[in-house]
Amino acid sequence: MSEIKDKIIGVYAVETDRDLSGNERKVKRYIHDRNNLHAYIRELSEREKFAAKASGAEQSTVFRVNYNAKLKAGLYLEFRGETYRIADINGYEWYERDLTLRASRCVPEPTDFVKYEGDNECGE
Repeated sequence: MSEIKDKIIGVYAVETDRDLSGNERKVKRYIHDRNNLHAYIRELSEREKFAAKASGAEQSTVFRVNYNAKLKAGLYLEFRGETYRIADINGYEWYERDLTLRASRCVPEPTDFVKYEGDNECGE
């Protein structure tokens, strides 16, 4: 089966920032430009889910993306209205080509503000 990176995902960190009045706010800061990160996505099969549950391992979704030095465990990942937390990153053989992310569904932290990597202005 082909592993075509045809799904658009968003990856962000939640950071604490201060506005001009000095009030603390949570900022959803994306590590990429708008709609610029594509991925191959694979859910575990029923057989794999059963094997993971039997061994006590965490069930997760696999995302394969092009290499990006800003990717790290603990970031949030958005795909089709669902939010995932990146558990680990596998950069097989340490080549800077593809990265395999293992992520689990989670409830996102509430944020007050959104910022994309290439933007000069922030939007809500």
